Amino acid sequence: MKRLLTLWPALFLLGLVACAVNGPVASPLAPSPHQVILGSNSFGFPQHKLTVLGSTQGQTFETRHSLLRHESCARGRMDIVELSGTIDPASLQSLQAHMHNLSQCINRQGQRVPPQVYLNSNGGKPILGIELGQILARYGAEAVVTEGQLCSGACAVGYLTARQRSVKANGRVVLYFNGAKNNGFDCARSNDMMPLQNHFLVAAGRTGGTALYNQALTYCNSDRGWEIS
Repeated sequence: MKRLLTLWPALFLLGLVACAVNGPVASPLAPSPHQVILGSNSFGFPQHKLTVLGSTQGQTFETRHSLLRHESCARGRMDIVELSGTIDPASLQSLQAHMHNLSQCINRQGQRVPPQVYLNSNGGKPILGIELGQILARYGAEAVVTEGQLCSGACAVGYLTARQRSVKANGRVVLYFNGAKNNGFDCARSNDMMPLQNHFLVAAGRTGGTALYNQALTYCNSDRGWEIS
């Protein structure tokens, strides 16, 4: 017993030295670093699965393009493109540049998995939403509005005519028609409504486009707009 008491200080010192050399042991439950989608409060992907290819910070917008290692991809990686801020010529040009550099995610059936474009915008001339929709359609992208994001006005027009689209968690998509308040299309102006109608017809076909347009007209007198999500 006496010998054990004598050895105890030495054993204690050896333990301290071992901790200093080896460092702290990481907890297996510690969360991995997370890259949050632009405009979201918390939704994102583990950083170790993402490679950021490029990003642009404009005066009123931000865009980013990443590749994600995803279980859907038997070959390649999934493109994650983000747009947050005002829809204007500069932000659309930045989005177009990212889309031009898309990779290919091929699933086990040999089919291409659409790139995901996350949208967060409540600013911009609604007519520019037509150009946004054309970009999404050109690259066969899925438009996504996720937790904490709002897609309204021009953004909503682009979202509506994407070939694939989804709203997740509490994301919101709203199309306004109170053009007199400079916040959406004015149902009384043919210069507003005819381009929107033509865009719906081109993007969704005669039957689908007509249905979209007729549904939009039912919200002409609503200050709350068309809550699509």
